[in-house]
Amino acid sequence: MSLKLLLLILFAAVVISLFCGLFFLIRDQGKSHRTVNSLFFRVAFSVLIILVLIYGFYTGELRPHFP
Repeated sequence: MSLKLLLLILFAAVVISLFCGLFFLIRDQGKSHRTVNSLFFRVAFSVLIILVLIYGFYTGELRPHFP
């Protein structure tokens, strides 16, 4: 699997988790832990994105587009 595809999937997971957290916040009105669980997954996916970026830059598979 390409690192760019993996990054795209992880970014989509972050966005989905963001909207799920918003939905749970509005629907449950703070009475359940689903909003906190959504935040946990969002942070975990964000950390994975950072780790994949570091790995990609370290191995040379990803390159910055600086002039």
